[in-house]
Amino acid sequence: MPVFVLIIAAFMVCMPFNVDASDNQLDASLLLTGLDAGGNDDFKSGRALALHYNYYLADWIAADLGLMITDKALDESRKDIVGNYRAAIQTQALLLGVKPRYKFSAPYEIYGRIGLQWWRTELEVEEYFNDNTPEGKSELTDAGYGYYAGIGGAHYVTENVVVQLELGRYKQLGIFEGESDYPFDLLITTFGIGVGYQF
Repeated sequence: MPVFVLIIAAFMVCMPFNVDASDNQLDASLLLTGLDAGGNDDFKSGRALALHYNYYLADWIAADLGLMITDKALDESRKDIVGNYRAAIQTQALLLGVKPRYKFSAPYEIYGRIGLQWWRTELEVEEYFNDNTPEGKSELTDAGYGYYAGIGGAHYVTENVVVQLELGRYKQLGIFEGESDYPFDLLITTFGIGVGYQF
């Protein structure tokens, strides 16, 4: 985390304070998510919220600072020798990257996002036993780094308001590495619809 904080601090210090109109954009998107932990997991599709602040360094590229929060995605229920269990995973990520764009002459643009993320992920396992044994729940939380990338299209409803569709991929590296015999990378694929406001 210290490296991530230093990168954000350096960005904020170097950012000019004389901000012109339309140099800033706030985006809010609702996402459908698919999670893949690389094993025999079968997490059900979930939902997430993504918020982005963009500062345009030039007409074609912006600094991208964001936050992505998922709801709890449930795995399929499984059976072992003592009963049934089910895993659930939930994550939050701080995002720092760039957002290049290309504006067409019509009220449309295409854009991308690429950058680094600092994530915090919680894995929960709930066990169900027979009638004579109480059920139990255990939780583990880890934090680390990864990267993200996305591509999207936007339609200008007004001069300052855009509607957006976006595909994204968020890769979280080495979850529970050093804490578990079975660390894993988590890939989150998203499809989102959102609105942006330029000011």
